[in-house]
Amino acid sequence: MGTKTITMYVSDIDNSAIEEGQAYQVSIRHPDGSTQQLDISERNYRDLKLEGLGKTLKKRGRKPGSSSRTAVASRRRGGSRANSKAESA
Repeated sequence: MGTKTITMYVSDIDNSAIEEGQAYQVSIRHPDGSTQQLDISERNYRDLKLEGLGKTLKKRGRKPGSSSRTAVASRRRGGSRANSKAESA
């Protein structure tokens, strides 16, 4: 017998159900360094007037696993260019 998992988002502010793909997540960093993450609905987002406040964080870094593939490929090609220049000099 199989199982089915249903993910349902509920607003942390007013406990109302949030449709799939419509949940906003708000992160709050406390002075002690801990972080609190809230799931809120679009209505809560508008009511709190959060649009335009704070700063939008950009995604940074490489996708997981991309750096290990690059390292393996460079080893197969005979190392890095810096090593090649040092050997020829």
